[in-house]
Amino acid sequence: MCFANNTVSANANDINNQQRIDHLFDIFDEGEEGDLEKLAGYIIELETLIPQEDLKQQEKLIPLHCWYHPSETSEEFQQAIKHAEDLMLRHQKSYPSTLHTELLLCRASHYQYSGNPKQAKLDYDAAIQEAYQIENLRLIADGRSLRGAMLSYEGDYTGALEDLIPAQSMYEQLKLNYWARVNLSEIANSYRRFGDPQMALSYQEKLEKAYLDNNQLMDAIDINTQIAYSYEELGKNELALARFEKSYHYWNKQDKPILTAGAGVDIAGVQLKLGQVDAAIETLDNAEKIITKEIDGLFSFMKLFRAQAALLKHQPEQALSFAQEAETAFDVSNNERGLSQVYTLRNKIYLVLEDYQSAHEALSDYLQLHLKLDQKSLSNRNSEMRARFNTGKIESENQTLQALQRVKEQELKVLEKNKELQQVIIFLVAIILIIMTFYAAKQVKRKQLFKSLALTDELTQLANRRQTYNLAKDYIEQARKDNTHFSLISFDADHFKKVNDSLGHDIGDKVLVLMAEVSRKLMRKSDTVGRVGGEEFLVLLPGANEQQAKEIAERLVNKIADADWQAISPELNQTISAGVSQFNNENKLEALLLRVDNALYQAKSAGRNCVKTV
Repeated sequence: MCFANNTVSANANDINNQQRIDHLFDIFDEGEEGDLEKLAGYIIELETLIPQEDLKQQEKLIPLHCWYHPSETSEEFQQAIKHAEDLMLRHQKSYPSTLHTELLLCRASHYQYSGNPKQAKLDYDAAIQEAYQIENLRLIADGRSLRGAMLSYEGDYTGALEDLIPAQSMYEQLKLNYWARVNLSEIANSYRRFGDPQMALSYQEKLEKAYLDNNQLMDAIDINTQIAYSYEELGKNELALARFEKSYHYWNKQDKPILTAGAGVDIAGVQLKLGQVDAAIETLDNAEKIITKEIDGLFSFMKLFRAQAALLKHQPEQALSFAQEAETAFDVSNNERGLSQVYTLRNKIYLVLEDYQSAHEALSDYLQLHLKLDQKSLSNRNSEMRARFNTGKIESENQTLQALQRVKEQELKVLEKNKELQQVIIFLVAIILIIMTFYAAKQVKRKQLFKSLALTDELTQLANRRQTYNLAKDYIEQARKDNTHFSLISFDADHFKKVNDSLGHDIGDKVLVLMAEVSRKLMRKSDTVGRVGGEEFLVLLPGANEQQAKEIAERLVNKIADADWQAISPELNQTISAGVSQFNNENKLEALLLRVDNALYQAKSAGRNCVKTV
């Protein structure tokens, strides 16, 4: 009897231990615990609880040793990379596997933050490929999120969003709320860096509230810093300064000298914009006691701000020295955004020094780099991704071209004093336009996205943007092959923002659902109605010519206007505007979409609740 009681007790202990082990692994998976000391303690506890013979759980512990290896100083980063390599050698027989993929991602992260982005990119690419090979959705999401964040920092916004947006969908599908918020923060950063800080701010403020509601103070402070960057981009420097100072005091209280110094660099950048040059120099003096060349991300901006301050203090020679140090550090971290600022600053410094040849060379470097960044931004992918996150109808390509035009105008003003340099710039601009045209003509086909992503819009149950565009391309090919007709109707809800603002988003969703039902019932079985944006819809009409399509569109406009909107809200009367275009042997879908969008724009301009053709 006593033996039986001991057996029961032992079994109960085993169950309790396993429950504790599962709970600790869940903490690491979910990511919501931000206290590194606690996490280190949990790893030690897991080592104690997991039996040596339990190889499966011992294997789950291995990546944690890699991820949570100390990595603040340059020496620690090198040790972390060496530790990751040792673990990969020790377990290389397991390739391909979850363990090998996690170790690749870990080593890539250490490479990235130690100032070796090229090697980090190779490891991220290999890890993502392996994650697809073993069909591990979580690791695919982790890999694409990490790689996307790095690409965003480097200035490759198209590549970044191509990774971050699928990762967001995967995290949401896996219900990993914390990592979804972290990934969404990187998406917001990409929009800010791309030139849309207002959109970034809308995400960041929601994320900050979520972190504060969950008492995740460290994550809230990270978002606080990102909000400060957005305010700075918007020209709200006083608000940005207050945010940066909040981060500074938090990290100082937490005794994190590197993070405190980093916040100080951010503060100095805003102080310079506010004309507080002496205060900025004092702030940078304090930061320079902590930040070394090995911390290339902070070091580069610290030296950039040093150079700006020196130029404002009429010390061009010293400013040039600081600018050269900044350029070297930006090169190490592959930060093209930072290099762009350095080239602009060098141009100003050389103009002060009346070294016009060097000023011209700096400006040429800037133009070449700006062209490279423009080429990344001109991808049609950017437009699609911005629409996916409700960025409105402002196309990224137009924004980039407008920004480039403003830069050209500023450059021409600077070079008015030197006719020869003006001619050189005009020549360079012509070369840029030629290369851009060639690049646009050679744009590669969009990459195939993750095969299991849904093809149906969740709210309306219509075809989503991706499915609609894929079908449209098929119909175009069929029409070209068989010499048959194919037409498009593009329509959207009139004054839909007012509906959301006055009646609420729930009513807005019901409006979209009813519009989808009416349009679907009106179409033939061979037609496709797709939702391609917030309140934007596209109808594919294979076999229909322009006149037939126009008649269908007019019936649709009337049906929508006559729908029972009062059943949704007594004060609601909803209409739509529609544009119609017929396939005229265009080479690409984009050309046809451009025409039908133009037709829709004409319908809007004509007073809405009508149909126009182009």
